Amino acid sequence: MKTVEITEPFDGYPTGKDERRFTAGERPELSNAYADLLIAKGLAREVTTATAAADAAKPKDDPA
Repeated sequence: MKTVEITEPFDGYPTGKDERRFTAGERPELSNAYADLLIAKGLAREVTTATAAADAAKPKDDPA
């Protein structure tokens, strides 16, 4: 399982049969194969421990 951050809104089928709407900024935990597919298509980026820590350290009103 991988946690990714959705970069573009889209509808997908993470289980292969049930449609789900993904929204930008959402951080779902998905199967490795589905997460890798979304990353390859440019719809998500992987959230690592370092990424999560850096995001947590940013001030909430920091636009960067």
